[in-house]
Amino acid sequence: MPEDLDPSRPDEAALLVERIAQLESALRSRPVIEQAKGMLMLVHRCDEEQAFRMLIAVSQSSNRKLREIATEIVEVLPSGGTLAADIADAFDVERRR
Repeated sequence: MPEDLDPSRPDEAALLVERIAQLESALRSRPVIEQAKGMLMLVHRCDEEQAFRMLIAVSQSSNRKLREIATEIVEVLPSGGTLAADIADAFDVERRR
């Protein structure tokens, strides 16, 4: 058990349920984030770490979840579409750094 939590205690059981939900969410988000990183690597000719840092920075500066940014990239870029203005602006700022 993480941190020796006792699942028979209601407060600790609730904490375990919350952690499981967070892990499940992270696992569902991972494929789209990996796809977005790959697209950024191709477009910006950068490595995986740089692409991930770019996603994080854009997520923070646009005040949107990283998963949302990644999803938009994966849905919009392959068709030649345009990213939302806040995301596009944040990427412009990151490219200039």
